[in-house]
Amino acid sequence: MTLSREEHPDLPSAVQWRGALRSSVSGLVSIVVHMAIILTLGLVTCNSRGEGEGAGEEVLLGELPEVILTASSDEQLDATPIASQPQAEEEFQAPLDIAPQIDNSAAAFQIDVVSLAPSGASSGSAEFGAVGGGGGAAGGGASFMGVYAHGNRFCIIADCSGSMRGPKLEHVKTEILETISGMGRQARFQLVFFHSRENPFPRPGWRNPRRDHAEVQSWLNSVEAGGGTHPTPAFRIGLSLSPRPDAIFFMTDGQFDPAVVEDVAALNHEGQRRVKINTISFIDRSAEHQMRRIAEDSGGVYRHVAGF
Repeated sequence: MTLSREEHPDLPSAVQWRGALRSSVSGLVSIVVHMAIILTLGLVTCNSRGEGEGAGEEVLLGELPEVILTASSDEQLDATPIASQPQAEEEFQAPLDIAPQIDNSAAAFQIDVVSLAPSGASSGSAEFGAVGGGGGAAGGGASFMGVYAHGNRFCIIADCSGSMRGPKLEHVKTEILETISGMGRQARFQLVFFHSRENPFPRPGWRNPRRDHAEVQSWLNSVEAGGGTHPTPAFRIGLSLSPRPDAIFFMTDGQFDPAVVEDVAALNHEGQRRVKINTISFIDRSAEHQMRRIAEDSGGVYRHVAGF
């Protein structure tokens, strides 16, 4: 059936159809062109960003946990403490199996005065030994001017002759007080100074280091230096104490009559038990030979203190 314009005047004309078709084609072409431009710009923008920021690095970050997990091993983590634990235990327990070795030999040997002197005689060398006592001496001990002796009863025989005047005598008094302060509860002591004659502590018999400490300190303040060097009377007092001392500390700073060596040996042998005598020469070594003989004859030790 053919429609005529006369019959349907509202139908568009051919010219109108062609115009509309052209407009549609132009719009489609415009859309395609704009899309192509947008895609091109998008590709160019993405490429430029990838080149400027290091392409691919951000994408690969998601794989890092997987690499770390595969590189770590539970067996490797557990191996370190298992291997090291036995070795640490062996190093800790090894010293426990070593028994301490204590040398109680009476032979004298060289020591450092600074490390062993009770109040720190500061220079020189010395000879030192530990002496065993008798007569119920187990478990106790005393130290005087760096020489240690086992026992519970101790007598100090100290020089206060004229050559001891001044700092030397004051140092010996300090040593005596430190010796008494360091004694145990069961220990007992007696003191005898000497010069031309004996000068014993006024209270006879064995004294208690706690109860008699203050009285000894007061008495020491009254002791003065003077006279000669005659130790035999002081030994007579010390070796007559009852019961006998476990050890005697004998110190002097100078020479004395060589006959004293035989006198002391004779007094020591009068009793039922020989007393060990530890001898100490102070500053001056001129009596070293006699001091060594007294120590050796009694089973004690000799030491020289060169300074304080």
